[in-house]
Amino acid sequence: MNDVAGARELVVVVSAEVDDDLVGDMTEILTGMCARLCGKRAAANRAKCAITAAAADECEAA
Repeated sequence: MNDVAGARELVVVVSAEVDDDLVGDMTEILTGMCARLCGKRAAANRAKCAITAAAADECEAA
């Protein structure tokens, strides 16, 4: 019996579409990362980090 599944082949007709998908995915990833660094949540996270750091400095100074 011949192995039919092994004889199959994938042919990409429009290769530009693959590049567009990769560029789109990378854009989404970078946008998400930048939003976390510079967005509304970033200000709250920086404030929380500053309070934690200040509290840690007070403990070390005492």
